[in-house]
Amino acid sequence: MFLFLINFLLFIANVAAVFSASLPQDAVHLLGFRSSLPEPSQQLLPWYQSVSHCQWKGVSCYSDRNSHVESLNVSDFLLSGTLEKAFPNLCRLPHLVFLDLSGNHFTGGIPAILANCSQLETILLNDNRFSGFIPPEIFKSSKLLKLDLGRNQLNGIIPSEAGLSKNLQFLGLWENFLSGNIPKELFDLPNLTHLQLYTNNLTGPLPDFPSSCSISKLSIFENHFSGSLPITLGNCHNFTRFYALSAHLGGVISPEVFRGLSNLESLNLDDNLFEGEIPETLWNGGLQELILSRNKFNGSISEKIGGCPQINYIDLSVNKLTSQIPRSVGRLKNLNYLNLYTNNLTGSLPAEFGNCTSLVEISLFGNSIGGEIPQELCNLQALIKFNVYQNLIQGPILECIGRMSGLEELGLSQNRLTGKIPPGITNLTKLTFLGLAHNNLTGEIPPNLGKNNFPGLVKVDLGYNNFSGRIPSELCTGNTLGVLVLENNSFSGSFPTHLAKCKSLYRLKLPNNHMQGNIPDNIEKNEKISYLDVRGNKFSGRIPTAFGYWTNLSTIHLSENMFSGSIPAELGKLQNLVRLSISSNRLTGQIPLQLSYSTKLEELDLNSNNLSGRIPKEIASSSVLTNLLLQENKLSGALPDTFSSSQKLVKLQLGDNLLEGPIPCSLSKLSQPNFVLNLSMNKFSSQIPRCLGNLDNLEKLDISSNNLSGAIPSEMDKMRSLLFLNISFNNLSGKIPISWEKLLSSHQGSAQGNPRLCLSGMEGSNCKHVKNSHQMILVI
Repeated sequence: MFLFLINFLLFIANVAAVFSASLPQDAVHLLGFRSSLPEPSQQLLPWYQSVSHCQWKGVSCYSDRNSHVESLNVSDFLLSGTLEKAFPNLCRLPHLVFLDLSGNHFTGGIPAILANCSQLETILLNDNRFSGFIPPEIFKSSKLLKLDLGRNQLNGIIPSEAGLSKNLQFLGLWENFLSGNIPKELFDLPNLTHLQLYTNNLTGPLPDFPSSCSISKLSIFENHFSGSLPITLGNCHNFTRFYALSAHLGGVISPEVFRGLSNLESLNLDDNLFEGEIPETLWNGGLQELILSRNKFNGSISEKIGGCPQINYIDLSVNKLTSQIPRSVGRLKNLNYLNLYTNNLTGSLPAEFGNCTSLVEISLFGNSIGGEIPQELCNLQALIKFNVYQNLIQGPILECIGRMSGLEELGLSQNRLTGKIPPGITNLTKLTFLGLAHNNLTGEIPPNLGKNNFPGLVKVDLGYNNFSGRIPSELCTGNTLGVLVLENNSFSGSFPTHLAKCKSLYRLKLPNNHMQGNIPDNIEKNEKISYLDVRGNKFSGRIPTAFGYWTNLSTIHLSENMFSGSIPAELGKLQNLVRLSISSNRLTGQIPLQLSYSTKLEELDLNSNNLSGRIPKEIASSSVLTNLLLQENKLSGALPDTFSSSQKLVKLQLGDNLLEGPIPCSLSKLSQPNFVLNLSMNKFSSQIPRCLGNLDNLEKLDISSNNLSGAIPSEMDKMRSLLFLNISFNNLSGKIPISWEKLLSSHQGSAQGNPRLCLSGMEGSNCKHVKNSHQMILVI
């Protein structure tokens, strides 16, 4: 039996040897690579021996009769495992020049044995999970042209041995965790044209560039360098693209840096610390894209900007640039995007803008640009976004604006515009955003605004003007309108019930207008609106119970109107309600305890109404309420003694009601910082409870105009955060705690109306009485 087993194994070995001998050596090495991977990865490489290895997926061979493997591309095959045992097989492929293992799940270190694959010209290992240091040996190959190790988890420094790869043209080390300085040997490589070092932890100043610099595309953004751009950058005469955004570079850029970069097409230095003036040498004829935003550049924009006829993108936003926009910008016929927002630019909008007929976006907001909008802008039919809000622009909105047929965003808010909205604005059928807030515009809104828009208006902000008339009924055509802000105008008429039918509207702000009348109780159900603000109008009648079925409502502002009747209990159905404000109306009846069913309610403001009855304990004990404002009503009965330490109350305003009985001790459990407690102008009686001294986060306390009596407990000295105190017009007596005395003396009248109270420094019978009583106790 033993001899049979030995003979069988020998037979199998001989068969395997014969079979292997029948395969080309390159196929054997490829299968060796495959067998070194984990079993699941082997299944992802369907290399069947029944067909030529040159037909295997990912394998390419030379066209000669020897069928040598030229390239192996298994990118995005989802392979996994380590490569320490796999690479020796690949290095045995004598004619392999191209290897792409990118986009897989390989782990472990970069195999140092790569150095033995001396025939390889391209090695792509990017988008894997390799970790550890970069082995210096891999740069010893004289044939290596392209090496990409990007988007892995490599750490450590960039080896100076990288300078040994004299023929290297492309090096990608991007999106790793590399640290330390860039070795100067890297920039010295004579054939290197593409260098990608972005998104690492590289530090130190940039090394000097050699006089024979060959780099054409350099990406070093999102690192932690120091210093400025070296003057020797100008030696890179082949430079076409330089990306150094968010690289922590700074200082003044020497004009010499750009003097020799006549081939520069794209420059991105966004989000750095550069300062001083923008070098005039930058404005050369080949520049196509310039991004210098979020720095500290100052001075003016040079008239030489007009010498860049090919430029299509300019972003100089968020700097400290001054003076006016140069007129030469009108020569930039290929300019698509101009972003100069958040600077200190002055002057007026150049009429020459009208010559830039390729413009798609103009963003100049956050400057001090004045003057009127030039008529020539109406020539910009390709313009999609025109945002010049937060400036000093005056005069009317252009009558010809309807010719700007491509406009989607028009932002003119916070300027000094006057006059009416021209009827031609309704011709802007692609308009989605209209911002005219905070101007001096007047008249009625064109009634057909939004009617012919496709896909439709999304946001309209006309607040803080002097508009009048009714709210147009076509604003929500297409059901795309999400935000409508018309606050602080003179709009009239009844509540715009057509907006309740707008299924896209989620924010509606109509406060401080002249709208009036009842809001019908049969108003359409809306499940989208989350913010409703109609305060400061003249709406009357009952609050519609239908609002209780606007299920997405989180904020309701109905204050400063003339609503009457009771508060609808249906509002308690609103499970998303966070803020409810119905103050300064004519509401009567009790506070419905159903409001406590709105479990997210943080602010409840019912002040200045005619509400009566008791304060529901379910509301007083809410664990989410931060502001409970019930002052200036006719609420009566005892204040519920149900407060707890788990509550988040910051403001409890109960003044000017008919509340009575003792101040509940449970109030002392309220512990939120900056707590404000107002119990004034009620009928609270008995003594001030000693437990209130535990309110060490209380900042303001007003218990004036009640029927409180007796001595003030010494425990009140523990109120260490108290900044304001009013105890006037009670029947308090005796001495005042030291900390309270300081507060009362600093606010005149805050202790008056307590004839038996002794305030230090005040001579009177009340203080003498306290002194005599004290002496009698000593004699006894």
